[in-house]
Amino acid sequence: MPIYDKSPRPQEFAAVDLGSNSFHMVIARVVDGAMQIIGRLKQRVHLADGLGADNKLSEEAMERGLSCLSLFAERLQGFSPSSVCIVGTHTLRQAQNAADFLKRAEKVIPYPIEIISGNEEARLIFMGVEHTQPEKGRKLVIDIGGGSTELVIGENFEPKLVESRRMGCVSFAQLYFPGGVINKENFQRARMAAAQKLETLTWQYRIQGWNVAMGASGTIKAAHEVLLALGEKDGFITPERLDELKSEVLKHRSFNALSLPGLSEERKAVFVPGLAILCGVF
Repeated sequence: MPIYDKSPRPQEFAAVDLGSNSFHMVIARVVDGAMQIIGRLKQRVHLADGLGADNKLSEEAMERGLSCLSLFAERLQGFSPSSVCIVGTHTLRQAQNAADFLKRAEKVIPYPIEIISGNEEARLIFMGVEHTQPEKGRKLVIDIGGGSTELVIGENFEPKLVESRRMGCVSFAQLYFPGGVINKENFQRARMAAAQKLETLTWQYRIQGWNVAMGASGTIKAAHEVLLALGEKDGFITPERLDELKSEVLKHRSFNALSLPGLSEERKAVFVPGLAILCGVF
């Protein structure tokens, strides 16, 4: 995507991610060859919640998505199409009526929307981390989304292993925590399912190796925030600390009753399945 063009804001560009749980928009500019983020917008759309058994998006889910795009369009006034990249991810990949949503979106936001593959989503996530995180060396980047989880190993803006798996905090909430019920059995089933989906990747990733592991999703950020609130000053996520989080979670009977220090109200409905996936990754 070109950074410099003839638009009114020649050094600014925008990236929009139409995720299964939230829609995100980041606006940035290039200063002395480095990317500088100048604005972010995020809105929970819960698109995946509107994906029925027939793999069709409900009217309500579409309306939530279109309303958010309308908000984004206001902020993007003056941007040329070459300065805006909008991508749809897992839920739009699965939805049989995704074309209907895109057609309606054209009337709301005047920029093309591309539905990308899981591996392309993973690649873009990695590139975003490379641009914004100063850590050197080979990175393992993990992103637990609403409908899929991406894992990438790479270095110096070059992804070496790129994988996407169909498991996310929204889809796992529906599959393994019906009615938002929390118990040891539900959590274990979700964790095992996540681990099984990653079995075929394990040896490749271990052979490749990495110097630092980084999380790039709301689930992992939420786990970090809860650990900080529980007194873990560095906030690092380790297997032992995940066990600690699991123990805290299992003290509660439902998503609605979930009360953890550092956990936001809006994250309650997806934190437990996201944590189960993260435990499966470890």
